[in-house]
Amino acid sequence: MTVLPYLPLLAAWIVALVSPGPDFLVVLRTSATRSRRAGVLAAVGVVTGQACWVVAALAGVSALLARYEHLYTGVRLAGAAFLIVYGLTTLRSAWRRAPDRPVEADDERPAPVSGWRSWRLGLLTNLANPKALVFHGALFATLLPAQAGSLARAEVLVAMLTTAMAWFATVAVLASVPAAIAAYARARKAIDAITGGLFVAIGAALARP
Repeated sequence: MTVLPYLPLLAAWIVALVSPGPDFLVVLRTSATRSRRAGVLAAVGVVTGQACWVVAALAGVSALLARYEHLYTGVRLAGAAFLIVYGLTTLRSAWRRAPDRPVEADDERPAPVSGWRSWRLGLLTNLANPKALVFHGALFATLLPAQAGSLARAEVLVAMLTTAMAWFATVAVLASVPAAIAAYARARKAIDAITGGLFVAIGAALARP
């Protein structure tokens, strides 16, 4: 595959990828509050969700959902409900946290959770926004060369997912270093409040027609 015709597509993908959003926040928070392993597994879950959207967009599922609007509405409302519930859970955690208690990074990290739960959290966070399918469909419709064959599309898929995994794994690793954990622990009440509010707001916006 000649790389040059695909550079605009990959550049647009990278810009969208590094823009802070629910995926970024869930990987950062999981890594900072649980462990590096949990953060990386959440990142794997996010990328698994992205793989589903990319494959669906390449297969033309976005056109199918546009034709059967009730299917899209069902997926959209389910995703909105997940984001709102996760946001409210995070807000409750921030609300119940004692504001004046001195904290140490080790004190703030709860008991380890299973790798499955971390992966599932990343996956569901990504899949909660079906507008990603619309985004990927528009991305491929405008920037994927018309002459791209099956092999080229597969290589584009691999390049996109590899880039995504590298980015979110980096976020997970950086969020798990002692200095980052200590900084997060000191400001966790405020960070959780902001994160929870953003998830609720995103979910509410997603629920609107």
